[in-house]
Amino acid sequence: MLNTNAIICAITSMRLLTFRRGKAKHNRLMGWLAWLLAVATASVTIRVLTGEYFYTDWTEVLINLLLCMAIWRARGNVGHLVKGNKSERESNWPRPD
Repeated sequence: MLNTNAIICAITSMRLLTFRRGKAKHNRLMGWLAWLLAVATASVTIRVLTGEYFYTDWTEVLINLLLCMAIWRARGNVGHLVKGNKSERESNWPRPD
């Protein structure tokens, strides 16, 4: 379970670090948030490899797996996680007033 968590966190961190924004505008806040998530997830992997991380609960692994899946679905774009896609914002769903 410990190694699984380390692998999931390593995958998440690498996806965040390899994000390319293309022609999109740079959002400083989302950049800092992405950096913070990358450092936090990479630190889990480093701590497991150095033996400082001793125990992982299955719920922690599940949360990290869901975060990893969401980041991969957003192609590493943290802004899509926080704000949603433009197509999702312009959908036909009624908005709360």
